[in-house]
Amino acid sequence: MAICSAIILVDDHAAVRAGYRRFIDCEHDLKVVGEASNSEQAYELLRLQDCDVLVLDISLPGQSGLDLIKRVLIKWPKLKILVLSMHDSPVIAEKAIALGAKGYVTKSSDPEELVLALRNALGGKTYVSKDIEGQQQKSELSARETDVVRLLLEGKTIDQAAEQLGISSKTVSNNLSHIRQKLGLHTDFELAAWAWSKGLGPAPPQS
Repeated sequence: MAICSAIILVDDHAAVRAGYRRFIDCEHDLKVVGEASNSEQAYELLRLQDCDVLVLDISLPGQSGLDLIKRVLIKWPKLKILVLSMHDSPVIAEKAIALGAKGYVTKSSDPEELVLALRNALGGKTYVSKDIEGQQQKSELSARETDVVRLLLEGKTIDQAAEQLGISSKTVSNNLSHIRQKLGLHTDFELAAWAWSKGLGPAPPQS
């Protein structure tokens, strides 16, 4: 009998887990050996069950999936982790991978991409789904947009940034709105995190 790689699914929706379980178990070399609906269940399951790849959502009751990645890799540093999420923000994907995830696949992706990501993770490679890659390719900012982000990160107000750039405050506001749309971001925090990851501004204060 062929040896199957053991997969654990972590998602707070039973129907989601069931759907992906059926799909994964159709592969001759992959098998779902356990399921959990939150981070605590997942951690306890890992203590009892051998696992090759942990597939988890980010939005979980209690401790988030991102926090679970950090916690799990402290205990099991060689475990492969794959994020399966509804969030299609490149910023979140980059953060998950920076924390140690071996891949990031959105739930809107074809199920085949999940299998491809699993095989990449098992082979020690990192995989990001095509829709995330597409957004990353579109995420390059123009020189003007980069200046806007950099000045705002330095603490300048929109009016101050406009004065320094020699443009109107309305233009700065429009640029900021366009930047968020281009990057798929929704909050100032997400924009700041993206900019810091690209070295566009001063590092965030240490907590």
